[in-house]
Amino acid sequence: MASYARNWESFEQAGLQVAAICVDTVEQNRAMVDKLLLPFPVLSDPDAAVIAPWGVLNLAEKGIAKPALFVVLPDWSVTFRYVGEDFTDRPTDEELFSTLRSGLRGDPGAGAAVGREA
Repeated sequence: MASYARNWESFEQAGLQVAAICVDTVEQNRAMVDKLLLPFPVLSDPDAAVIAPWGVLNLAEKGIAKPALFVVLPDWSVTFRYVGEDFTDRPTDEELFSTLRSGLRGDPGAGAAVGREA
């Protein structure tokens, strides 16, 4: 998430809004936002009421979500989905922005999952 904060201007230039959802408490998320200087909201979902239906709750490690990225359009369609295995398994910033550029232009093949799919 820190790399997204460093590249925040790229998100803004693309007209994208970003929000993170974590299983951590509000206090834990506030501390992370303050520590990493995140310019986007980090929402708390300690009961996994939102996270579980998206299929990213790590059932092997109860109460932990897999790292995941979704690009959701205003019509609620998902044009990008990435689900990693652990907190280090995330697409690089270039992979993310390249995929976003393709999806926002409506290129053929856009919307395909990138990386591992859970």
